[in-house]
This record gives sequence, C-alpha cells and structure tokens, in this order.
Amino acid sequence: MSDRPVSKPVEKKRGRCFQPGMTLALAQTDPSSRSASKGRVISFLRLSKIFLSVHIGLAAAAGCLFHPGGRAQNACMAWAGVTLAAMAGSLVNNIQDRIQDREISRTQWRWEALEAEGILPLLKGAGLMGVLGLMLVVDASDGLWPAAMVLTGLLIYNGVYTPLKKKSHLALLPGSLCGMSALLAGWMVAGGSPMEKEALSAALVVGIWQIPHSMIQNIKHADEMRKSDQPSITKLFEDTDLAFVTLMWVMLYNLSLYHLIFMASFSDWAMLLLFSNAGFLTPLFAHTLYVLKKPRLAFVFLNLSLLVYFVALMMA
Repeated sequence: MSDRPVSKPVEKKRGRCFQPGMTLALAQTDPSSRSASKGRVISFLRLSKIFLSVHIGLAAAAGCLFHPGGRAQNACMAWAGVTLAAMAGSLVNNIQDRIQDREISRTQWRWEALEAEGILPLLKGAGLMGVLGLMLVVDASDGLWPAAMVLTGLLIYNGVYTPLKKKSHLALLPGSLCGMSALLAGWMVAGGSPMEKEALSAALVVGIWQIPHSMIQNIKHADEMRKSDQPSITKLFEDTDLAFVTLMWVMLYNLSLYHLIFMASFSDWAMLLLFSNAGFLTPLFAHTLYVLKKPRLAFVFLNLSLLVYFVALMMA
C-alpha cells in the first residue's frame, strides 16, 4: 500500500466556492435602515397633513383659474407654492399642539413622531418649505401681494387659530379664514383684487364649508373629545343636536353656492357642476349624517363637494 495520505472527497456546492476562513459578504443594503427611512418620510408627510395641504393648494389654483386672466402655468405654480406653505403651517401646528395631542389616543402618534424626529429638525424643514412655497407664489404672480396673502393665512392659522382652540371652541371661526386666504391668493396671482365681489363670494364658500368640516370631525370623535380637557363643541351639544347644527351650516354652505351663481358668470359646464353640487352632493351629505348617522361617510361626501366646487371654478 502507498504511504500517500488519503485525500477527502471535495464537496461541490452550487454557486460560489467557500473555503475555511472565508466570511459571507452581505450586500451593502440594510433592510432595517430602508424601512426606517421610509417610515420617517411617511411620518413627516403625515405631520405636514399632506392631503389637507394639497386641498388648500387646490383652492389657490381654483382661485387663479376662476379669474378671467388666469393661466394654467400660474395656477400650477400657485398650487405647488400654497401646498408647501400649508404643509409648513401644519407641521408647526402639530408642534404647537404636541402636549394636547399626547392626551388623546387619536392624536398620540403625532407626539410620538415629534419626539422621535426632534422638534428643531422639523422646524427647519417647516421653515424651508414655507420659504420655497412663498417664493413659488411670488414667481407665479411677479409680485409680493399674493405671497403676503398666503403669509397672512399662515399667521392666522398658527398665531390665532392654534392658540385660541385651546381656550375656546369658537376658534374654528378664524380658522375658516385660512382656506379663504388661499383662494384669494390664487385670484391675486392672476392679477385680480381681493376686494372684487367675485373673489369674495368664491372665498366665502370655502370659509363656510370649513365650519361643518370641523364640526363633523368632532362628531367622528365625540366621546374622546368630551373626555379631554380641551374646549370642544361636543361638550355643548349631544350627538343628535350637534348633527343638526352641522346640518344647518351645510344648508348655509348650500346657499353660498347659489349666491355665487349670481355674483359671477359661469360656463354651461361649470353651472351644471355648481347646481349638481348644491342640489345633490350636499343633500346627500345631510341624509348620510342626520338620517343614516354615518359621520365618516358624510365626511367623504363633504370633501367631494368641495372638490367639485373647485373644478367648477376652474371651468368658469
């Protein structure tokens, strides 16, 4: 027999050959960091109230195109600028409300997100968005007055509405001016004056709409709002009575739509949308809220009504 040592059979493995001492090189991607980054972006957008901010920007675009001299390019710039400014204001609003949000389970996630991200970085982000938004509005109009109107809306929102709502449920009245200022800013971007009857009538519709919009938010979370220390209209009315008060404001919103028809001239398609809105969508909201007692579905119909209104202004 030969003295040569017997060699062990070599195991063949598919793919890469492994030798003793070698370590498996993992890809340079960390799934946990990706998910964390994605979570931070989503949290930032939620704190900025992205969906509400887009609607406020849409009010500016509608106001711009409602004016006879409005152009699509200017309307798009106004939409983007006001949306960014509204996101900045919403972010600051959540920072101002962080103590109260911690006490309510519905909004407790905001406090947790603010604590995780840090107040100072979020304030810097809000400042950057606000400046960019105002610059876009200035570029869209080649003037400072529309941007001044947007800034006025932000000051009312963060300087008047937010502190006042901690002391009185009547804070929703100055809060309604914020949406009005966005539409008036869009009208001014197109070269109009905010004191013209067409602009004021169109903005009044948005201002009145915000009252039942805020009320139905309270109805959706009535039990929790009554338990909190914050002032709330739910503490003044029972659910049925509050639904009736909300219905009265929706009827006033309906009347403001008919009033606008006599204040400005509209195309046939825009007139059809306005009549459909006042004659179908808002009564459907009232039936859903007061008869079917489904506030969440009524809330959807009310938002849809505002979108239809904006489209009618753009087609005017």
